[in-house]
Amino acid sequence: MKEKKLKKRRLKEEFAILIAAFGTTKSVVVYEIFDEMLKKEFKGLKTLWSYTSEIVREKTSHPGVTEALASLEAEGYRKVIVQPLHIFPGTEYQILSEICQGFVGLRVVIGETLLHRWCFVFKVLDIIAKDFIKYGEGINILVAHGTPLVTEPVNNLYLGLDNLLQKKYGNVFLSTIEGFPDKEITIVNVAEMVKKFKCKRKLRLIPFMYVAGIHVKEDLFSENDSYKSAFEDMGFEVDCPYILFKGRKYPKSLGFYEEIRKFFIKRIKRSIEIMKFY
Repeated sequence: MKEKKLKKRRLKEEFAILIAAFGTTKSVVVYEIFDEMLKKEFKGLKTLWSYTSEIVREKTSHPGVTEALASLEAEGYRKVIVQPLHIFPGTEYQILSEICQGFVGLRVVIGETLLHRWCFVFKVLDIIAKDFIKYGEGINILVAHGTPLVTEPVNNLYLGLDNLLQKKYGNVFLSTIEGFPDKEITIVNVAEMVKKFKCKRKLRLIPFMYVAGIHVKEDLFSENDSYKSAFEDMGFEVDCPYILFKGRKYPKSLGFYEEIRKFFIKRIKRSIEIMKFY
């Protein structure tokens, strides 16, 4: 009886790049823009996308991080760079780290979030500040996602960033949809500022998120129980920075800033250097 020859899977020497985005069913064009830059910067390397939001995954065909890593391992990859497109190193980033570190069979290097270091914070603010209403002409509110958990270490960054914005610019606040400082606190802070300094009742809402998805549509700009409706009830003229892309108008979320996209590319390049010694 002849022995059957076993086919051995050829393991790949090169690494793959896995992008871990929160995910969205709206404004997907923001991800498409980054994907184009990604493929241009890293020609010849395998790139793959995954969504960390279970709800969004159910509505789209995108895999989760575990599923994406498993597919790469099945293709013969043994080294993977995972780059999150998250802004803050919060709960989603912690879960992502645990998944990657616990994936047996792959050497995984995880890139840092946009605001992982204070030096990153200052660079990002310098970029988006060009869209701020100038001091004395109105008020700006950066609206982030936030975390509902008091015990999350990232709360230090939310509170520190709100304090930094007020000190650095005088007319800029940070607010969060699911954390602290929340909408109610921000309303109180803005009202106190207007009363104290007699500011002009012009207010700009700036999505401090990579993509302007459902939160921006419902929590920021819906007609009922939103930031926009609350401040309009206070007599403010409310606007938002927009960008025109391929004939369509989009709220200018962070993913539309070329410099922000380049920051994430730099995170990947740093991970590539780390991979050489890992």
